[in-house]
Amino acid sequence: MDNDHIWNLIAKKLAGEASSGELKELETILRRDPDLHYSLEALHDMWKKKSEQKPEQSEIAFQKHMDRMYSKGIDMGSMENSLSIDEFPETPHRFMNWKTLAFTIAGFFLITLGYYFYSYHNPSVVFQKPVWEVVTRNGSKTNLLLPDGTTVWLNAGSSLTYDSLYGNKLREVTLSGEAYFDVVKNPNKPFIIHTGKINIKVLGTVFNIKSYPGEKTIEASLIRGSIEVTFPSLSAKKIILKPNQKLIIDKTETISNVSINKVATAQIPFISIQHLIRYGSDSAIEETGWMQNRLYFNDMSFEELLKNMERKYGVSFHVADSSLDTIHFTGSFKDETVTQALDALRLTAEKSIADFIYEIKGNQVFIYNSIKGVQSIQPK
Repeated sequence: MDNDHIWNLIAKKLAGEASSGELKELETILRRDPDLHYSLEALHDMWKKKSEQKPEQSEIAFQKHMDRMYSKGIDMGSMENSLSIDEFPETPHRFMNWKTLAFTIAGFFLITLGYYFYSYHNPSVVFQKPVWEVVTRNGSKTNLLLPDGTTVWLNAGSSLTYDSLYGNKLREVTLSGEAYFDVVKNPNKPFIIHTGKINIKVLGTVFNIKSYPGEKTIEASLIRGSIEVTFPSLSAKKIILKPNQKLIIDKTETISNVSINKVATAQIPFISIQHLIRYGSDSAIEETGWMQNRLYFNDMSFEELLKNMERKYGVSFHVADSSLDTIHFTGSFKDETVTQALDALRLTAEKSIADFIYEIKGNQVFIYNSIKGVQSIQPK
C-alpha cells in the first residue's frame, strides 16, 4: 500500500478528521503491521503529552532526540520544512491541518527508518528495541488494545510492558500487578505472560492474573478457555487450568524437588488449585470484581484488606499496632467512600477481640488500636 496514504490516514486520526471508514481501514492496516502500530503509539503519546508540556520542554526533548541521531552518524538532512514538536497544538481541540500533519509524520517515519537502516549496516551500533509500558496509579484503572486485538484491563498499581517484537513469532508481555486479559486466538503465535515466579501461555482465552510485588501470593483465575502455567526455575513443572479454576501460588513457601540421590535440584513455590468464588444472583466473580469497581473480601486479614483498599481508594494506610492484623473481615465494597468503608469495618471489629480507630490526613490514613489509645505515628 502507498505509504503516503497510510500517513494521511494516521494524520487524519490524530487531527480528529478521519471518517468511520478511514478509522476502520487504519485499524486493519495496524493489525497487519505491528511495527506501524508502535510508531503510531509514539506519535499519539507525543501528541497527547503536548498539552502537559511547556514549549521549551518539548523543544529540549526534540533536540536531544536529534542529537542522538547525529551522534550515530545519521544525517537526516534539512528539517526546515518539517514541524518541530513544539508546533503541535496546545490542546487536543486545536488541531493543525491534517495535510500538514501528514508531512510531519512522514518525517518522523523517515527518521525511524533511517536509524533502522544505519543499524543494520553498522553492527557496532546497538539497536535498543522500543519497549512500551502502560502504568496505572492507585485509585485508577485503564484498558488497552494490543496490536493483535487482544484487550487488557489493568487494575490499580499495575504495569504492563511489551516490545517491538510483539506479534512477530510470539506475543509476549510482562505484568506487574493485576490484569484481566481477553486474548485473540492465534494458534501460530502463542500469548505469553511473564510475571513473578511463573510464565503463563495461552492461545486464546479470558483470564485474570494478580501478581503484585511484595504480596504473598500470585493468582491466576481462568474464566474461559485454557492456560498453561510453567515455572522458570523448574522447566518440567507444568499446570493446565480449566475454566472456573484458580491457581494460587504462595511465594513465601517452597517445596524441594528431590532427586534420587536426595540432592535438592530446584525450589518451586507452594501451589494450590481452587474454584472461582461467585456471589449473588448474577454469579459475580470475586476475582474480577475490581473491573466493576467492587472489592470482595472473604475471611481476609486486616493487613491484606488495607492493601486492596489502598489500590481502590488511592490512599496510604499506616497501622500503629500490628496486633490489629488478628481481625479478619468478610464482605464487599463498591460505591462506599473510604470513610464509609472504614466505619463499616469498625462495626465488624467491635465484635472481635480487637478494635480500631482511624484518622485521615489528606490521602494518608492512620489506624490505631482503640484499646491502647491514639498513638503518634509518622508517615512512611
